[in-house]
Amino acid sequence: MANLLRFLRQYYYVFLFLLLEGLSVYFITLNDSRQSSSLISLANNISGSLYSTTSNITSYFYLKSKNEALVQENKKLKSQISSSFVRIINSSHQQTDTIYKQRFSFIDAKVISKSVTKRNNFFMLDKGFENGIEKDMGVIAPNGVVGVVVKTTNNFSLVMSVLHQDSKLNVRNNRTKTTGTLVWNGLNYSIGQIIDMPSSIAIKKGDTIVTSGFSVDFPEGVVVGTVRNFTKDAGTGFYNVDINFSTDYNKLEDVYVIKNFFKIEQDELLENIPE
Repeated sequence: MANLLRFLRQYYYVFLFLLLEGLSVYFITLNDSRQSSSLISLANNISGSLYSTTSNITSYFYLKSKNEALVQENKKLKSQISSSFVRIINSSHQQTDTIYKQRFSFIDAKVISKSVTKRNNFFMLDKGFENGIEKDMGVIAPNGVVGVVVKTTNNFSLVMSVLHQDSKLNVRNNRTKTTGTLVWNGLNYSIGQIIDMPSSIAIKKGDTIVTSGFSVDFPEGVVVGTVRNFTKDAGTGFYNVDINFSTDYNKLEDVYVIKNFFKIEQDELLENIPE
């Protein structure tokens, strides 16, 4: 208490000045509508700026929760798109009713470690077998393909990236519908290569490349990238195509692991195909 009184005695003239200044402003605005309007406008601007700053700071701290909500919403939407379902038509009695049965579902996960500059690159995810993730499941990002699960533990998964010499994914040109195989030459993590795409149908720079749907691990139509440049191989009759990947693998954080409900059935059919 003694310290407070000593402080007030030492700086009483400052408080007196502020009091008199406040009274002066009050009497001026009381008798002058223009001054009053100006001061009110200034006060509103200051308070508005303070509210805006406070809102921005608050929004920053809520970014993580908002991002989590977006991940969940994306997972839900991906599970509802038409390529995640197959149409079953019962024609044995000439019925025309159709039933849509879900083929794919999606498990959200986060990348906790990665490599992009090696010849063979992998991603590690923060979810594993206990979360429903199994070997050979496809993995996609919000903007494109990522790779295939090659190993799981109870709580983690290892994904072979498309940036790997053994990665081969069937893709198609979304405009021409011609198909080819996506590979990676090990040089630039932002550029992929397509082989075995017939040169009989013209392609263009900027054409969108998507998954073909021929693989049991990926739905049809997942974006892979866009055509960067291409050449014709006269000896083989195929294009050599470079594409810009739609996903920046060096910044990859959120992914979706794809569960194909019909995978076992499809694999059993493929096992019995003669060479």
